Amino acid sequence: LAGRGSLAQALATAERAVQQYPRDLRGYALLGVLEEKSGNWQKAEETYQKALQIDPEYGVGANNLASLLLDHGGDVNQALSLAQTARHSMPDSPNTADTMAWAYVQIGVYGSAIDLLQVALTEMPNSPTYRYHLGVAYQRSKNPAAAAAQFRQLLKLDPGYVKGEEIRKYLANLSKS
Repeated sequence: LAGRGSLAQALATAERAVQQYPRDLRGYALLGVLEEKSGNWQKAEETYQKALQIDPEYGVGANNLASLLLDHGGDVNQALSLAQTARHSMPDSPNTADTMAWAYVQIGVYGSAIDLLQVALTEMPNSPTYRYHLGVAYQRSKNPAAAAAQFRQLLKLDPGYVKGEEIRKYLANLSKS
């Protein structure tokens, strides 16, 4: 829907769906994702929270809310709890593995983060985000060679990656030492 028309039209349609079917969690998930795409992460956060009020075990809502909290400086412990709920609800999802791993990186549990990210990358080897998170986990766990390998692979996959400049600086500094 967002691809065929405007994002504003897609948002309006998703909002109508949530109003018409207030217990259908898929509408909240769609609306939250569309709010994120339009840059309204606070509205997306509210939308996922509403879904979780209906069903506290809703994996998609828990995962997406955890991811938002981690990306926007929210409570890391709350994000970890939500990520655990999402992982329990969707144990085979590489997205829940990534979100939980990113929460682990934020609290300094790098070994568990690395294990989860390696699992996620077996499912989605071309994910720049998973590679970035794995690179950061290796970097913070004092394994610069492994971090550099992930960052180089990420830049091959997506030369214009949002954190590309930061990664290039890290790699340049690494090669100087």
